[in-house]
Amino acid sequence: MGKALRGSVAVAALTCLASTAYAADKVVIVTSFPEDMTSVIEKAFEAAHPEYDLEVLNKSTSSGVKYIKEIASNNTADMFWASAPDAFEVLKKEGLLLKAGLSTEGIPDQIGSYPINDPDGFYYGFAASGYGIMWNTRYMEANGLEPAREWADLEKPEYFGHVGMSSPSRSGTTHLTVETVLQGEGWDQGWADWKWMAGNFASVTERSFGVPDGVNTGNFGMGIVIDFFAFSSRASGFPVDFAYPTVTALVPANIGIVANPANEAGAKAFVSFLLSEPGQETLFDPAIMRLPVNPATYAKAPEPTFPK
Repeated sequence: MGKALRGSVAVAALTCLASTAYAADKVVIVTSFPEDMTSVIEKAFEAAHPEYDLEVLNKSTSSGVKYIKEIASNNTADMFWASAPDAFEVLKKEGLLLKAGLSTEGIPDQIGSYPINDPDGFYYGFAASGYGIMWNTRYMEANGLEPAREWADLEKPEYFGHVGMSSPSRSGTTHLTVETVLQGEGWDQGWADWKWMAGNFASVTERSFGVPDGVNTGNFGMGIVIDFFAFSSRASGFPVDFAYPTVTALVPANIGIVANPANEAGAKAFVSFLLSEPGQETLFDPAIMRLPVNPATYAKAPEPTFPK
């Protein structure tokens, strides 16, 4: 073999070894959040931690819980990331979450009377989430309609065919909204309210983000949504607004590390980043516009699209 050929082989071998040595470790997260949100945080995390490569598996909340259960015996995922606290309670009770012991410095214990983090340490709140009514201002004006600001307003006959909602059997956030009305108004009155509201639905979408998409594009005028959908749409220039009804819930959106994670160190690095000051600040990105759980972060909150 000639010297030139041997040299080329040696360079190729060294290049291969270097690529292997510096290949980022894969960290897998199962989430119900839309790509517009996860891609921003993914980019920020990988910039802060180039040693990790975040892989995002997007599933509805119920499908995500089912998936974590199915792979438990041969786990290939590291984290579960969603809004609905009840989904994390299901995984916790079945022993499918890891007690990670991460720092939550600067984050209060509660939102009102609701704990931000799991008191037993199996999952963490990273953003506060409220539930309410989003509307397209141009659509409402064109149809001569005033926006609904209370759940009971959505029962009015003039809203027939103008309201959208996602399926509560598929969306954890919508399920929580249904529960909020039932608990706030009582079982009988709550179900009566939902039946009257359902009579005005133009669409029941499969995924929660199908509702803001419908409002943004004017497929229907109003939608029952989690707050950040409205805030991010407004920050992106859509003619929309939002109101919290008197009876509503403000609870944490959560993240947890699954039991026996494929990459425990990478999972802990991601959760720690999300709870850190730089991670909390990513929530102000126009594509996300969520409410951070660390109060100090609000000093950098943009105006006027984000409520302080």
